[in-house]
Formats: sequence, structure tokens, C-alpha cells
Amino acid sequence: MNAKQLGALGIATLLAVATTVWTVQTSPQNIASDRRGERVFPELLSRANDVVTIAIRDDDRTFTVERRGDGFFDKDSGYVVRPESFRDMVGGASSLTFEESKTSDPSRFVDLGLGEPGKSLGDKAGREVVMRDSKGTALASVFVGNRDNTVGGARGGTYLRFPGQQQTYLTRGELRVPVPHAAWFEINLINFTRDKLAKLELKGGGQGEYLLTSDPKGSELKLVTEAEGRAPDGGKVLRLSFMVDPISFQDVRAPKGEVKPDARQYISTSHDGLRVAVTSVGDQKEGWVRIQVDTTADANDAAKKEAADLAPKMHGFEFKLSQNDIDQMSWTLQDITTEPKS
Repeated sequence: MNAKQLGALGIATLLAVATTVWTVQTSPQNIASDRRGERVFPELLSRANDVVTIAIRDDDRTFTVERRGDGFFDKDSGYVVRPESFRDMVGGASSLTFEESKTSDPSRFVDLGLGEPGKSLGDKAGREVVMRDSKGTALASVFVGNRDNTVGGARGGTYLRFPGQQQTYLTRGELRVPVPHAAWFEINLINFTRDKLAKLELKGGGQGEYLLTSDPKGSELKLVTEAEGRAPDGGKVLRLSFMVDPISFQDVRAPKGEVKPDARQYISTSHDGLRVAVTSVGDQKEGWVRIQVDTTADANDAAKKEAADLAPKMHGFEFKLSQNDIDQMSWTLQDITTEPKS
């Protein structure tokens, strides 16, 4: 074999090696048989109780949930979160096992729900999850992608990618990240059912005021305030009752909005004397409110106890209403009445 032939053979060998490397890096690869079934986070199984914070970065926000004593809280607002959500995430991460390796081609990450967060990819972006102990040591750090129900077992599988790595994996088990942010909370604060609600008053914000009552107890909500030449719109009056059945929220934060002197407000009062005032803060259209709970002068003992129980859940926070509640809070007397049919 002459030098020219040797040179051609060398070039061919290099090309073959390069092609092999490219194929390994970009094509789905099976995990070696001695790794399938291994735990993704082996240390977490014995240290699950050491996890004190879970930081989550999704496509539009970053937030941290932390353990404080026997409770679990949103770090930024201080609002209590569902303990089962925290525990389920730690338990889910602890039980994950490798099933097979998948693509390492970044252009295909979105197909697995593992795109880079913060790139406006929506549900195609992965959710970065970092679990830390009290010393700040990361016990688990991973991007969580789509579910895959083809993996055996009731829990199916989950696509994962580790920070700083391009290799993706299909794992057996489920790491369920509560989404959206509000999914961490018990969002229904209180239900003013038809039997409970006595009256509902809306006022302030330059949008006028009016009063609706449910009397006798258990009757439909009725408009008391008169609008000259107009009659109540029954459909809209009914919809107003849904604002307080239940009173709920879409997000929560520490107080930072401005309460204007004549802020828009609605006040719900129960037949036994419980009173809940919802007051707009900042730009009313954004839907952030503060909620104050107290009792009337003639409240019974049950109402006083309920107010005491509700106060820690409401006072010291600002809540974001649903878009439907935002719209209805701005309704004027003109909006909830109509011209009588001739």
C-alpha cells in the first residue's frame, strides 16, 4: 500500500469516527443495561427529609417553596402552600429511575418539553427544579419535561435533562411540578353560599355604589339600590353572587400595591355576622386586591371564630383575582340593570 493509499485510508477513518461521534450525540441512545433501573437521584432517597427548599424556574417566572418547621410556604410572599405538593415532588424525584437515553440535539428538546425556560416557548419549555438542604447543597437539580405514558406502570415516565448537559433521558416514574404558580395554594378562601350570604355591597373607584341582599336567608341575591327607569339584569345579578361563592384568587404576593383613598371595593356579609372586604390595590385592571375579614356588631360566636381562623390566610397579603372577577368588580349600577321591555 503506497503513501497515497494510506492517506486516503486515514481520511476515511477520520470521517467514520466523526460520523460515529455525531450519531452518538444526536440520536436516541439506550442506556446501558447495567444503568437501566438505577435511581436518578440515589442520595435523595435517604435524604428526602433534608430537603428544605424547592426552587422552580418555568417559562415566565421563578419562585421558591420552603419548609419552615412543620409548614411549607412560598418564599417570596410567605403564603402557606399545600404540604402534599412539596412532599409529592420530593417523593417523585426520589423514586425516578433511568429507562433510556434520548436525544442530545438541542433543536429537538422542545419535542420533549425540555426547551430552555424564559425563551417564550410556553409548554414546550422545561421546568428547572432544584431541591436543596439547609446548607444550600443541591440534592436534586434537573429540567423536567413531558410525561410519557408508554413506560410501564401506573405512573408512566418523565423526560429529563440535567443542567449543563445536552443528553436527555426518559425516566420511569413521575415528577409532577404544580403549574401554574397558583396550583401550590388552596385558592378558595371562603364560600359565601346562598344560605350564608346576607348582603353584597360594591362601591368606590369612581364607579358608583349599590347594594344587593339575600333576604330571607337562602333566597336569591336581589338588587336593593334603585336605578331610575331601569330594572335589574337577573343574569348579571346572579353572576355577582359567583364572586363570593367562593372568594378565590389566582396568585398571591407580599403587600406592595397602593390602596387609593377611593379604591374599588366589595364587601360580603354573612347572616351570622362575618364580613369580608375585598379592596383594589394599584391599577384596578390588574386585579390585585387586599382582603380584610372581621365581624359585625351583632355577630355570633361561630362568626367570630371563623373570622379569627380566616385572618391569618388573608391579612398581610395581596391576591390576584380571576379576569372574570376583575371585570365584575368594575360593574356599575348601569351595567347590572337594563331598560324595561316595552
